[in-house]
Amino acid sequence: MITTAERLHEYLEDHRECPLVGFDTEFVSEDTYRPELSLIQVIADQEIALIDPYAIEDLSDFWNWLTADQRTVVVHACREELRFIYQATRQIPKDLFDIQIAAGFLGIEYPASYGNLVNRLMGVSLQKGETRTNWRHRPLTKGQSQYAAQDVEFLLAIYEIMVDRLRSLERYQWVLQEIQRQQNYIIEQETSPRWRSLSGIGSLQPRELEIARQLWHWRDGLAKKENRPPRRVIRDDMICELAQRKSAKPDHLRMIRGVQHRRIQKHFDSIVSVISDALNVPDSECPQRNRNKKPPQRSTLAQFIYTAISDYCQRNQMAPNLVATMSDIREYLELKLGSRRKGKKSRHQQRHKKNQPLMTSGWRGEFILQLVEDVLNGKLVAHVANPTSDQPLSFVPHSAINPSSNSSDSSQ
Repeated sequence: MITTAERLHEYLEDHRECPLVGFDTEFVSEDTYRPELSLIQVIADQEIALIDPYAIEDLSDFWNWLTADQRTVVVHACREELRFIYQATRQIPKDLFDIQIAAGFLGIEYPASYGNLVNRLMGVSLQKGETRTNWRHRPLTKGQSQYAAQDVEFLLAIYEIMVDRLRSLERYQWVLQEIQRQQNYIIEQETSPRWRSLSGIGSLQPRELEIARQLWHWRDGLAKKENRPPRRVIRDDMICELAQRKSAKPDHLRMIRGVQHRRIQKHFDSIVSVISDALNVPDSECPQRNRNKKPPQRSTLAQFIYTAISDYCQRNQMAPNLVATMSDIREYLELKLGSRRKGKKSRHQQRHKKNQPLMTSGWRGEFILQLVEDVLNGKLVAHVANPTSDQPLSFVPHSAINPSSNSSDSSQ
């Protein structure tokens, strides 16, 4: 365990020129505003180091070393790791490789746990005894240290295996595209207000949305100041209930079930003030509802297309959940069906011209767009290939199911 700035400096100097490192963290997130970094694990030139962020106050040298231009950083499921890096440096590694994402391009389930990948690719079964351990505890037990070290022990070996396979399948660049896209999404979430992610706001009207928006910002600021999870200040459903009342009268608000809880009563006057401010915002400045009219046939077609994509992925060594989710398919259908109904580009289409559906862009467009269009156009049809199979349906050209259709068409 590295517990001093001097020892950390020695490690970084010893591996200053190392081009490939593995990186992981342990953290606690149950009772803080942001996840609390509790341990850093890194492997460079086959040397594993456990770095104690509680003992070393200034880790800037480590973060700068990790994000150096010449270095490839290998991780697994890097959401929190990327957030820690960004919070410390306001930048991200130039070359990041996430083995969880890469696994999906090799036909391995997505998202696959680190233990499953190690077992499948290295033939090693990892211990699981410290999954719910307290990483704030010092000193770390022998079991905790071993568990933490094995989280980076196999990263670089798995990376080498995956890169070879990806290059042979000509999918290496696809993986880099997807990693970059997901990196950008994580940083966007880190830097943008997320009040529209409040549970239950989908049915709120503009004035109610304004109240919810202001309550969200108030809650977020207080949670950050007191370093506790926002939900422990006030829950999402309570914010929505307060917004629906559209009232800043204390007597009206106290009629809401749950408002009498001491946690809310502690901030009741502040809540009333926030709602009052929101009620005074001009109508023209209130947020608008997301009014995407959903084609009635969308759900049926989405299920059908997802089945077609799953069949295609199974036959081409890709993880369906990585290629497209039901949400991605619905987004595509909303644009596609809207275009067909009007026969020309709708305002909805023009609005999304720059932000085209995920399924039609990048590597996804190359991989499945033609398949999806053939299904929608009736060129591919489903038939039961094997009713006992995990994937009983198969999609084949229409003529393969009904060969007489070609002759009948030609005779007309």
